[in-house]
Amino acid sequence: MKIMEIESLLERWHVLLNEPIYPNAYTTPAIEDILQERLVILHRLNELGEFSVDGVPIIAALEQTNDLLREVAAVH
Repeated sequence: MKIMEIESLLERWHVLLNEPIYPNAYTTPAIEDILQERLVILHRLNELGEFSVDGVPIIAALEQTNDLLREVAAVH
């Protein structure tokens, strides 16, 4: 069960990773939603004992995602 959840989370992660992140006044809410979902996935993977995603440490991926959220918020 745990492995299936991890696989499902990683699959969704890859879908979200392919979403364009070009913030402007019109796309900011949608981009924030994408980034928030990425954070949820990273936290859940961490809870499940994963240490990295696509070779990137989860902590680094969390930091990068939080940085993107701050950038998007600055545009809004």
